[in-house]
Amino acid sequence: MRIRLRWSVALTLFFITMIVLGSIPGQADVLSGRFGDKTLHLAAYTVLSVLCYQSWLPSQQRRALLTIGVIALLGLIDESIQATLPYRTASVSDWCFDIFAVLIVVSLMSLPRPWVVFKHIHPIR
Repeated sequence: MRIRLRWSVALTLFFITMIVLGSIPGQADVLSGRFGDKTLHLAAYTVLSVLCYQSWLPSQQRRALLTIGVIALLGLIDESIQATLPYRTASVSDWCFDIFAVLIVVSLMSLPRPWVVFKHIHPIR
């Protein structure tokens, strides 16, 4: 399976940063209170989904399936880590918002892009 290394590194670093920030006592509560827990999940997993989708080089359909699978797994890892921390709680609804974010991203990224189709056509002069 071929991947784009830069996108994969960005995905990994973003996920690690997200986990570290969420593991700081009180930090998650402050952010959730300011922006809303579900909004944070949607935003973070939208970014992760775009990075993940761009990491893959296979066909568009395989990219979509791989992205959904990887993001679902990362969401489970995130919630599992939260379950081990005494000041955090794991939530199935958070994981559902993670899945919702990846489905939106994959749907949008899979739409036909007319500017790509016509990039080899020269304008009439």
